[in-house]
Formats: sequence, structure tokens, C-alpha cells
Amino acid sequence: MATPILDPSLPADNSPIVSGELRAQFQAIANRFARTSSINLLELTVSDSPTQAEVQAIADKVDELIITLNPD
Repeated sequence: MATPILDPSLPADNSPIVSGELRAQFQAIANRFARTSSINLLELTVSDSPTQAEVQAIADKVDELIITLNPD
């Protein structure tokens, strides 16, 4: 079975409720939450002024989050 992809246009306004459509939407949301739980905390104490390595660690973590949240 294919992984459901969240479609923000569903359900359409004033449309009849279709259980399969709603189930797919809820499953897509649940899948996104499941992926974000695999991201570990950065656990970084930033010095004053931050070093290049500290800023790079933050940028790397943001990249990881973007990749994880990016739909398939």
C-alpha cells in the first residue's frame, strides 16, 4: 500500500464525507509526526559569540528537520 500524502485541499468544502479520503489524510498527518519523533535534540550550548562550528551544527540540524518534513 502506498504511503498517504497529505492533501490540504481535502475534503473539499461542502463535499460528502468519504471515509477512505479522511482516513488517508489522518494517516498522512500521523506519518509526519512519526518522522519528526526520530529527530534528536541538538543539545548545544552556544557561546557568546558563537563559533563557526556551533552555527554549522544549528544549520545541519535545520537541514535534517527540513529533509525529514519534506513530503515524499
